[in-house]
Amino acid sequence: MKKKLDFRGGSFMALIPFLIFISVTITLSFINAADLNMMIGAGVVGILVGMLFAKNIEDYWDVILQGLGSKVGVTAVMLWLVIGIYGNILKSGHIVEGLVWLSVKLKMSGATFTLAAFVFSALFAIATGSGFGTISTMSFILYPAGILLGSSSAILAGAILSGAAVGDNLAPVSDTAIIAATTQEYQYKDGVAEIGPTVKLRFPVVILGFIIAAIMFFVLGSSGQGAIDPGEAAKLLSQYQIPKGLFLLIPTIIVILLSVNGKNIFACLSVGIVVAIAIGLVFGLFDLSALISIKDGVISGAIPDGVGGMLNVSILLLIVVSMGELLVASGCMDAVVDWLTNSVIKTPRGSEIAIFSLVTIFGILIAAINTIANICVAPFVNAIGKKSDLHPYRRANILATTICSFPFFLPYGGCVLLLLGGLSSMKGTYGFLPDLKATDMIFTAFYPWVIWVLTLILCITGKGRIFEEKEK
Repeated sequence: MKKKLDFRGGSFMALIPFLIFISVTITLSFINAADLNMMIGAGVVGILVGMLFAKNIEDYWDVILQGLGSKVGVTAVMLWLVIGIYGNILKSGHIVEGLVWLSVKLKMSGATFTLAAFVFSALFAIATGSGFGTISTMSFILYPAGILLGSSSAILAGAILSGAAVGDNLAPVSDTAIIAATTQEYQYKDGVAEIGPTVKLRFPVVILGFIIAAIMFFVLGSSGQGAIDPGEAAKLLSQYQIPKGLFLLIPTIIVILLSVNGKNIFACLSVGIVVAIAIGLVFGLFDLSALISIKDGVISGAIPDGVGGMLNVSILLLIVVSMGELLVASGCMDAVVDWLTNSVIKTPRGSEIAIFSLVTIFGILIAAINTIANICVAPFVNAIGKKSDLHPYRRANILATTICSFPFFLPYGGCVLLLLGGLSSMKGTYGFLPDLKATDMIFTAFYPWVIWVLTLILCITGKGRIFEEKEK
């Protein structure tokens, strides 16, 4: 049995590092100044302050270092590094331009183009696992063309945000899928929830949400004024048409099929990387210099850039995991969960509603980056779910779907601010773009709302609820 970590003032003093980190993160979110370096700094400062309340400093740092090197955290970090490479290779292969070519060939306009923007954004997010990358890329290419073709500005923006959320939910390579699965531990055997099976289990509800949202985008997606300038839209889109880019959907499909069938996620991604490189080179979508190149002593390319893009969030994850380790070692986590169990949670349904509510609250408070909200709330989801013997798959799926709701449409959230920043930078080039306010997408990002409601219904009704059984 592990030795308990004692704090001056009781076990709840173990919350101090976490509270300092959360306070700074929430403040940054509300003042539209989300910065990963500052969040990392807040976590480090929180840990240093927490040390002052530990009765045994050596034991305190043993717990912190144990958290930094935990299998949960290191697994997620290694996955992110591999995914960073994989996603950047796909981007280098012009997968977006392939989707644009398809939309032109299908002669879409108005509401149809809005629906296409939703579908293509979802496909890109599923392929790359990057919600932020989807928003920045798709808004730059699809938004101006959609306005010219008669799409409703706010609903078109909501379609791009919604597509990013679908990808976050459905892609085995997304931050959301990785964190949700790798933080939910088995209690009757070693290990954590496997990513592929958790994605497979939530596939029906995500697809249902996707279909409902797609219908809404098709019905409501037109501005009602017809196309402003179809010729100009065609000219704009012609700059971004590379049909061969669609071939890079092949590695995406392979990775998804392998992972949902229970294959090791690292092996799945390795196969995806090899296939993507082979397709890119054979079809002339990129050359070897796109993977790695050295010019004037500077190294660039999909491999170094992919790894570099994941470093800060990886460091932040390890710091938050170490703070979670403090909560466990001090007995604080058990005390919180016991209080919830005795006072609020009486049934498995109560546990699921508590998890759903906590994730929603964290998503609202830390909307700047939903990945960070996911990381912060995951230890509580893990502990609460274990008390009711909820299977790690079930816990992971409630976490994954709920966290992809409010952060994708709140006015101060990172997704909306990223979208608006991109559109603002295009105003000089495309003077016809309408002005959008941060509040315009609250009710036009249909998918995040739909998946939030569907998840609540699942928690209340118990549909699909599974439990972890003790091994015989």
